[in-house]
This record gives sequence, C-alpha cells and structure tokens, in this order.
Amino acid sequence: MADGQGLFTLVGAVIGALGTLLVAKSNNSTTLAKTNNDNAVQLFQQYKEMNEQLQSKVDRLEEKLEKLQEKYEKEIAFYQSEVERLEDENERLTLKLEGMKEGY
Repeated sequence: MADGQGLFTLVGAVIGALGTLLVAKSNNSTTLAKTNNDNAVQLFQQYKEMNEQLQSKVDRLEEKLEKLQEKYEKEIAFYQSEVERLEDENERLTLKLEGMKEGY
C-alpha cells in the first residue's frame, strides 16, 4: 500500500503542477493581452498627435501658398497691363514715326 500512496501522491503532485502551470499561463496570457492593448493605445495616441501636427503644417503651407498665388497673380496682371500699355504706346509711336517719314 505504500506504493499506492506514493503513486497517489505523485499523481496529486503532477495534477497540482499542471494546475499551477495552467493558471500561470492564463495569467501571462492576460498580462500579455493587457500589455498589447496598452501599447496599441499608446501608439494610436502618438499617431493621432503626429497626424494633428502634420495637418497643422499642411494648413499653414496651404495658407502660404494661397497668399503667394494671390501675390503672383496680381503681379502677372500688373505686368500684362504694362505690356499692353507699352504695345499701344509702341504702335502709336510707330504710326507717328511713319507719319513723320511721309512728311519729309
């Protein structure tokens, strides 16, 4: 019977060890899931902050671009009107010169 008790004790010890292993594995799995979740939340927050910063930079660049475009459109319009004015003046002077040539 001593062998039976030893076997019973051994089986009990094995069952206890398996139980402890399963509990530890379950706790590790829960801890790992929580850690993964915490990391995901932290990464999402970093992504969100970076996205907001980039959007802010894009907004500032778009505003600068619009101002530059307005400035250059005004300058282009000014120079186009100057070109037209000078072309008209050139044509007037050409006609005047031709008239003077005819008078001589």
